[in-house]
Amino acid sequence: MASTFICKKSDIPQDGFKVFDVADGKLLIANSDDGYYGYNGYCPHQEVCLAEALYDGKVLTCHEHLWQWDIISGEPQGLAEGPLVIKLIEQINDEIHLLDAT
Repeated sequence: MASTFICKKSDIPQDGFKVFDVADGKLLIANSDDGYYGYNGYCPHQEVCLAEALYDGKVLTCHEHLWQWDIISGEPQGLAEGPLVIKLIEQINDEIHLLDAT
């Protein structure tokens, strides 16, 4: 399966996240306990970009309406009524790549 280079693992802070521009919008990559997780970079509630979200290393909180998700599963917590949209990523040595949907 083809993939697109997104960043070095070291670009994502320990228990932090970053949002990247990709061909189909925004990609959020989060680090939790040295695991890396990829999601659509927009809140499923009202398409707010999650670049300004709050994150404690386990739970991501949208800054707009306080929806929250477990970062490992993307499942909703608290007020959130829907999950984050998973984007498939892979680690190749010290790099993170987005797997192409085709």
